[in-house]
Amino acid sequence: MKKALKSDKTKVVRIICESFDKNPHVNYIIKNDSKRNKRMAALAEYAFEFGMRRNGVNLTDDGLGVAIIFQYDKVKINLYEYWLQLGLAFKAFSVFRALKVNKLESLVKNSRAKDVDFLYLWFFGVADEGLGTNDGRDLMNYIFNLSYEQNLPIYLETTIKRNNIIYKRFGLEDYKILDTGIGGLTFWYMRRAADHIL
Repeated sequence: MKKALKSDKTKVVRIICESFDKNPHVNYIIKNDSKRNKRMAALAEYAFEFGMRRNGVNLTDDGLGVAIIFQYDKVKINLYEYWLQLGLAFKAFSVFRALKVNKLESLVKNSRAKDVDFLYLWFFGVADEGLGTNDGRDLMNYIFNLSYEQNLPIYLETTIKRNNIIYKRFGLEDYKILDTGIGGLTFWYMRRAADHIL
């Protein structure tokens, strides 16, 4: 496992695009038109830049798996990141759709745990050719060890029930289930204590 470098951007963007292609949350916020692939890449590029500023982009040794995880709210959003968000709105959503996206994202963010320090697992994915390998398990081991070493629990959310079940097998538990009433999206909010290693 290694920390991503700026030179790994293309690799990370490709992994996110492949592994989140059928994600319900992503497919709600990304406009589905002839520019969908470019819009998806813009979202992945934003995730990479945001994660890098928090030293949170991690790659498996073979470069086929990525986890973006960082201490939530430790680094406040600055003017540069607001500029990145504005650029994302134009590239990925369209200005009109950005209003709908902002409504959803505000609801999702406001439903996260408060008054607790935690590591936030934002993106977790494996490239198509990495499926069936140990990359997913290696990523999980890495983030659990990170949680143990920093004595911080892991928090995440998913809109995929199958992923919710898989995460539970790795020791995570639901702490909230949110039916957004938007685009048929349900969010499972999950957490895992920092008191043991997988």
